[in-house]
Amino acid sequence: MISQEQNKPKAPPNADDILRQFSKPTVVLCRAVMLFLLRIVKFIRGVRWSASGVSSFDTIEPPFIFASNHQSHVDTHVILATLPKSIRNKTAVAAAFDHFADADGTSRKKQLIQFIVAALWHAFGIERMKSPISSIRTMLNLLLLGWSIVIYPEGTRSRTGEIGPFKPGLAIIAKKSRRPVVPVYVQGGLKVLPEATYIPIPGVISVSFGEPLHFNENETSTECVARVESAVRTLASSQ
Repeated sequence: MISQEQNKPKAPPNADDILRQFSKPTVVLCRAVMLFLLRIVKFIRGVRWSASGVSSFDTIEPPFIFASNHQSHVDTHVILATLPKSIRNKTAVAAAFDHFADADGTSRKKQLIQFIVAALWHAFGIERMKSPISSIRTMLNLLLLGWSIVIYPEGTRSRTGEIGPFKPGLAIIAKKSRRPVVPVYVQGGLKVLPEATYIPIPGVISVSFGEPLHFNENETSTECVARVESAVRTLASSQ
Protein backbone atom coordinates (compact mmCIF):
# COMPACT_ATOMS: atom_id res chain seq x y z
CA MET A 1 0.00 0.00 0.00
CA ILE A 2 1.28 3.46 -0.91
CA SER A 3 1.14 5.98 1.91
CA GLN A 4 -0.55 9.35 1.65
CA GLU A 5 2.88 10.94 2.02
CA GLN A 6 4.10 9.11 -1.08
CA ASN A 7 0.96 10.10 -2.97
CA LYS A 8 1.27 13.72 -2.00
CA PRO A 9 2.29 15.84 -5.03
CA LYS A 10 5.81 17.16 -4.79
CA ALA A 11 6.55 20.86 -4.91
CA PRO A 12 9.23 22.35 -7.18
CA PRO A 13 12.68 22.15 -5.58
CA ASN A 14 14.20 25.00 -3.59
CA ALA A 15 17.60 26.56 -4.30
CA ASP A 16 19.50 24.27 -1.89
CA ASP A 17 17.94 21.15 -3.41
CA ILE A 18 18.76 22.37 -6.91
CA LEU A 19 22.42 23.12 -6.21
CA ARG A 20 22.79 19.86 -4.30
CA GLN A 21 21.53 17.98 -7.34
CA PHE A 22 23.81 19.89 -9.71
CA SER A 23 26.87 18.94 -7.65
CA LYS A 24 26.19 15.19 -7.44
CA PRO A 25 29.11 13.23 -8.96
CA THR A 26 26.75 11.24 -11.19
CA VAL A 27 25.22 14.45 -12.55
CA VAL A 28 28.63 16.04 -13.17
CA LEU A 29 29.92 12.93 -14.96
CA CYS A 30 26.73 12.55 -16.99
CA ARG A 31 26.95 16.20 -18.02
CA ALA A 32 30.45 15.77 -19.45
CA VAL A 33 29.52 12.58 -21.32
CA MET A 34 26.25 13.90 -22.76
CA LEU A 35 27.73 17.22 -23.85
CA PHE A 36 30.44 15.30 -25.70
CA LEU A 37 27.82 13.12 -27.39
CA LEU A 38 25.78 16.16 -28.38
CA ARG A 39 28.83 17.69 -30.05
CA ILE A 40 29.08 14.53 -32.15
CA VAL A 41 25.37 14.72 -33.02
CA LYS A 42 25.78 18.39 -33.95
CA PHE A 43 28.60 17.52 -36.34
CA ILE A 44 26.89 14.49 -37.90
CA ARG A 45 23.55 16.24 -38.37
CA GLY A 46 25.04 19.45 -39.75
CA VAL A 47 23.66 21.77 -37.10
CA ARG A 48 25.40 25.10 -36.68
CA TRP A 49 24.84 28.14 -34.52
CA SER A 50 26.20 31.62 -34.06
CA ALA A 51 25.81 34.39 -31.49
CA SER A 52 25.84 38.18 -31.57
CA GLY A 53 25.86 40.73 -28.78
CA VAL A 54 27.77 38.62 -26.28
CA SER A 55 30.08 41.53 -25.55
CA SER A 56 27.10 43.66 -24.45
CA PHE A 57 27.29 42.24 -20.93
CA ASP A 58 31.03 41.72 -20.69
CA THR A 59 31.48 44.83 -18.56
CA ILE A 60 28.79 43.90 -16.02
CA GLU A 61 29.36 41.41 -13.25
CA PRO A 62 27.04 38.39 -13.24
CA PRO A 63 24.64 36.98 -12.24
CA PHE A 64 22.21 37.86 -15.03
CA ILE A 65 18.60 37.12 -15.83
CA PHE A 66 18.50 35.94 -19.45
CA ALA A 67 14.98 36.52 -20.81
CA SER A 68 14.48 34.69 -24.09
CA ASN A 69 11.81 33.79 -26.59
CA HIS A 70 11.15 30.06 -26.85
CA GLN A 71 10.49 28.00 -29.98
CA SER A 72 12.14 24.64 -29.40
CA HIS A 73 13.82 22.43 -26.80
CA VAL A 74 17.10 23.08 -28.60
CA ASP A 75 16.94 26.78 -27.61
CA THR A 76 18.27 26.08 -24.13
CA HIS A 77 21.29 24.15 -25.37
CA VAL A 78 22.22 26.81 -27.91
CA ILE A 79 21.85 29.73 -25.48
CA LEU A 80 24.15 28.03 -22.99
CA ALA A 81 26.61 26.95 -25.69
CA THR A 82 27.04 30.52 -26.90
CA LEU A 83 27.67 32.01 -23.44
CA PRO A 84 31.24 32.54 -22.21
CA LYS A 85 32.34 29.48 -20.24
CA SER A 86 32.72 31.42 -16.99
CA ILE A 87 29.05 32.43 -17.16
CA ARG A 88 27.74 29.19 -18.68
CA ASN A 89 29.14 27.04 -15.87
CA LYS A 90 27.09 28.98 -13.34
CA THR A 91 23.85 29.45 -15.26
CA ALA A 92 20.67 27.55 -14.42
CA VAL A 93 17.60 27.19 -16.60
CA ALA A 94 14.04 27.59 -15.34
CA ALA A 95 11.89 24.82 -16.85
CA ALA A 96 8.22 23.91 -16.49
CA PHE A 97 7.82 21.71 -13.40
CA ASP A 98 4.58 20.21 -14.71
CA HIS A 99 6.22 19.25 -18.01
CA PHE A 100 9.22 17.18 -16.97
CA ALA A 101 9.31 16.81 -13.17
CA ASP A 102 8.15 13.69 -11.36
CA ALA A 103 5.46 15.52 -9.40
CA ASP A 104 4.04 12.51 -7.55
CA GLY A 105 7.24 10.49 -7.24
CA THR A 106 6.03 7.50 -9.28
CA SER A 107 7.21 8.11 -12.85
CA ARG A 108 10.57 6.53 -13.65
CA LYS A 109 10.48 8.14 -17.09
CA LYS A 110 10.12 11.64 -15.64
CA GLN A 111 12.77 10.94 -13.02
CA LEU A 112 15.16 10.06 -15.85
CA ILE A 113 14.19 13.18 -17.82
CA GLN A 114 14.68 15.33 -14.73
CA PHE A 115 18.13 13.84 -14.19
CA ILE A 116 19.11 14.41 -17.84
CA VAL A 117 17.99 18.04 -18.03
CA ALA A 118 19.64 18.83 -14.70
CA ALA A 119 22.87 17.27 -15.91
CA LEU A 120 22.87 18.72 -19.41
CA TRP A 121 21.61 22.24 -18.82
CA HIS A 122 21.44 22.84 -15.06
CA ALA A 123 17.67 22.94 -15.52
CA PHE A 124 15.32 23.06 -12.54
CA GLY A 125 11.55 22.96 -12.22
CA ILE A 126 9.38 26.03 -11.65
CA GLU A 127 5.64 26.14 -11.06
CA ARG A 128 3.57 27.56 -13.90
CA MET A 129 0.17 25.97 -13.24
CA LYS A 130 -0.37 27.09 -9.63
CA SER A 131 1.00 29.92 -7.50
CA PRO A 132 4.54 30.81 -8.67
CA ILE A 133 5.57 32.41 -5.36
CA SER A 134 7.80 29.56 -4.18
CA SER A 135 9.47 29.28 -7.59
CA ILE A 136 10.11 33.03 -7.69
CA ARG A 137 11.69 32.77 -4.25
CA THR A 138 13.87 29.91 -5.48
CA MET A 139 15.09 31.92 -8.47
CA LEU A 140 15.84 34.90 -6.24
CA ASN A 141 17.90 32.68 -3.96
CA LEU A 142 19.83 31.25 -6.91
CA LEU A 143 20.63 34.78 -8.08
CA LEU A 144 21.69 35.69 -4.55
CA LEU A 145 24.06 32.71 -4.62
CA GLY A 146 25.66 34.01 -7.81
CA TRP A 147 23.83 31.87 -10.38
CA SER A 148 22.55 33.44 -13.58
CA ILE A 149 19.15 32.20 -14.76
CA VAL A 150 17.63 31.59 -18.19
CA ILE A 151 13.90 32.36 -18.16
CA TYR A 152 11.33 31.95 -20.92
CA PRO A 153 8.80 34.68 -20.03
CA GLU A 154 6.26 33.47 -22.61
CA GLY A 155 5.64 30.51 -20.31
CA THR A 156 5.64 27.93 -23.08
CA ARG A 157 7.12 27.21 -26.50
CA SER A 158 5.74 29.03 -29.53
CA ARG A 159 4.30 26.58 -32.02
CA THR A 160 4.35 29.19 -34.82
CA GLY A 161 7.62 30.98 -34.16
CA GLU A 162 5.79 34.16 -33.17
CA ILE A 163 6.74 35.72 -29.84
CA GLY A 164 3.94 35.44 -27.29
CA PRO A 165 3.16 37.95 -24.51
CA PHE A 166 5.57 37.90 -21.58
CA LYS A 167 4.28 36.97 -18.11
CA PRO A 168 4.72 39.33 -15.11
CA GLY A 169 6.87 37.06 -12.92
CA LEU A 170 9.99 38.31 -14.71
CA ALA A 171 9.48 41.82 -13.33
CA ILE A 172 9.20 40.57 -9.75
CA ILE A 173 12.49 38.70 -10.06
CA ALA A 174 14.23 41.69 -11.65
CA LYS A 175 12.88 44.10 -9.04
CA LYS A 176 13.66 41.96 -6.00
CA SER A 177 17.09 40.79 -7.16
CA ARG A 178 18.19 44.07 -8.72
CA ARG A 179 20.07 42.03 -11.30
CA PRO A 180 20.24 43.04 -14.98
CA VAL A 181 17.91 41.41 -17.48
CA VAL A 182 19.60 40.41 -20.74
CA PRO A 183 17.10 40.16 -23.64
CA VAL A 184 17.73 37.12 -25.84
CA TYR A 185 16.28 36.14 -29.20
CA VAL A 186 16.80 32.66 -30.66
CA GLN A 187 16.00 32.06 -34.32
CA GLY A 188 16.02 28.74 -36.14
CA GLY A 189 15.32 26.29 -33.33
CA LEU A 190 11.82 25.53 -34.57
CA LYS A 191 13.21 24.32 -37.92
CA VAL A 192 16.14 22.39 -36.46
CA LEU A 193 14.15 20.61 -33.76
CA PRO A 194 10.38 20.89 -34.31
CA GLU A 195 7.94 19.83 -31.62
CA ALA A 196 7.77 16.07 -30.94
CA THR A 197 11.05 15.37 -32.75
CA TYR A 198 14.26 14.06 -31.20
CA ILE A 199 16.69 13.98 -34.12
CA PRO A 200 17.77 17.46 -35.26
CA ILE A 201 17.33 18.58 -38.85
CA PRO A 202 20.40 20.20 -40.49
CA GLY A 203 20.22 23.96 -40.14
CA VAL A 204 21.53 27.14 -38.58
CA ILE A 205 20.44 28.68 -35.28
CA SER A 206 21.27 32.25 -34.32
CA VAL A 207 21.27 33.77 -30.84
CA SER A 208 21.13 37.52 -30.30
CA PHE A 209 21.91 39.04 -26.90
CA GLY A 210 20.67 42.56 -26.24
CA GLU A 211 21.90 45.28 -23.92
CA PRO A 212 21.26 44.53 -20.23
CA LEU A 213 18.17 46.21 -18.79
CA HIS A 214 17.60 47.23 -15.19
CA PHE A 215 14.31 47.56 -13.33
CA ASN A 216 13.55 51.25 -12.76
CA GLU A 217 12.03 52.16 -9.40
CA ASN A 218 9.61 54.56 -11.09
CA GLU A 219 8.10 51.97 -13.42
CA THR A 220 5.46 49.34 -12.78
CA SER A 221 5.96 45.62 -13.21
CA THR A 222 3.82 45.77 -16.35
CA GLU A 223 6.03 48.50 -17.80
CA CYS A 224 9.18 46.55 -16.91
CA VAL A 225 7.97 43.37 -18.61
CA ALA A 226 6.80 45.35 -21.63
CA ARG A 227 10.24 46.92 -21.94
CA VAL A 228 11.98 43.54 -21.89
CA GLU A 229 9.48 42.07 -24.35
CA SER A 230 9.98 45.06 -26.65
CA ALA A 231 13.76 44.54 -26.51
CA VAL A 232 13.39 40.86 -27.50
CA ARG A 233 11.03 41.80 -30.35
CA THR A 234 13.54 44.40 -31.54
CA LEU A 235 16.23 41.74 -31.66
CA ALA A 236 13.84 39.55 -33.65
CA SER A 237 13.09 42.31 -36.16
CA SER A 238 16.81 42.81 -36.80
CA GLN A 239 17.27 39.19 -37.94
